[in-house]
Formats: sequence, C-alpha cells, structure tokens
Amino acid sequence: MTHTTIQLEVCTPTWQSVVAAVEGGANRIELCSALGVGGLTPSYGLIHKIHSNYPDLRIMALIRPREGNFVYGEAEAQVIEHDIAMAVHEGAAGIVVGALTPEGTVNEVLMQRFIHQAGACEVTFHRAIDHCVDPLAAIDVLIRLGCTRVLTSGAQPAAEQGTDMIRQMVQRADGRLVVMAGSGVNADNVRHIIDATGVTEVHASASAVVYDESPGNRRVPMTPHGYAETSADKVKALLAVLN
Repeated sequence: MTHTTIQLEVCTPTWQSVVAAVEGGANRIELCSALGVGGLTPSYGLIHKIHSNYPDLRIMALIRPREGNFVYGEAEAQVIEHDIAMAVHEGAAGIVVGALTPEGTVNEVLMQRFIHQAGACEVTFHRAIDHCVDPLAAIDVLIRLGCTRVLTSGAQPAAEQGTDMIRQMVQRADGRLVVMAGSGVNADNVRHIIDATGVTEVHASASAVVYDESPGNRRVPMTPHGYAETSADKVKALLAVLN
C-alpha cells in the first residue's frame, strides 16, 4: 500500500515562531503578521532575516494590506502589487493573496495583476474563497488564472467542520490546483481531515498562548490576554501524525 506524502505548512507571525517551526521540523511556512485579525502582510525585514538564516525554508508571504473584507480599490491594489514585488525580492518562494468582487466572486482582473507581479513564484489564493458565494465555481476560476493552490476551511469557521466542502473542492480541482485545508488543524484532528477530504497539504499555526510578564507590560499592558506563538512541540506532533 502506498501512502501520499502530506505537506505541512506552518503559519508563523514572528521570528520566534519561525525558529520554533524550524525546530519542530517544518520546511514550509506562511509568514504573516497580526494573526489576531486573520493575518496581514509581514515586514520586508522579517522576510529578509528569515531567508538569510534559513535559505532552504520555503516562505509563503501573506500579502494582505488591512483587516476586513477582500474587496480592494485601485490604491490598495497598487499597495498589494508593491508588497508582492518586495516579498519576492527579499526571498519569498511564494505569495498568499486573494481579492473578491463586491458580489462575492473572485476578482479576476486584480488576481491576474497579482499573479503577474509574482512572476515565477507560487501563488496561493487564501481563505477569501470561504467568503465566495460559490466556492466550487471559484475553484474553476483559480485554475484558469493559474494559481498554485488554495487555502480553505470549506466555507466553515474550521476545516474539521468544512470537510464536505473541502472534499468537493478537491474533486473539482482534480489535481489541477492544490487544495490545502486550514483553520483549527491540529495533531488530534489532522488525520480525520485528510481522510475525509483527500487533501495532500494542510496548514496550521501549531501555536500556544504566550503571556508577557515583563514589568513594563504589567504597568501598561499591551498583551493582557497573551498572544499566539508557534510551538515546536506542536509542529513535531503534527509531523509525527503525518509521517
């Protein structure tokens, strides 16, 4: 019996998280900032630092200029194009981006521009697909545009709840586009998600809450409820299940 190799992508918001992901055995990350709002574009300096220190680590840079919806005007589109160019210049192996029309369909015009700007780099369409009125029709559009993969929770808050839709997406893509399951993926449910959907790639933050107990933070709390950082042990646990 042959087993399909499953690719793990670890979502990392900071340098500390990247170090933990690598220590845990990850070979690919999605790099972002501000996980608390779903992720925003990381700094160019962070991309440069990671690529310099871990040249073999595949960095997928999230390009999202603000929180909120994925409907962008021309000014924001130009910001995204510039951010893509800078991320590629600093060593990103791929970019993660998405744009929708006000009607809830893939904005093909903007996505064509973003894909062109990415050049030879991989392009992942992110969970904006979960906000589409017809995610399956969106799969056809992404294939036609030439996207490498799509990240989805199956139009549900978490991938474990969206397995039916994710499975339909995998069937619709039929190998022409990688469907990657993400949101709420952990060592306890990852095998069920894979078996239920047929995905060959999964996306997880593998994070634990860190509390800042420094004297300054106690006086003027910037992170009163803690913040998420990738855990090397959780990455190892995920890879142990996958391997």
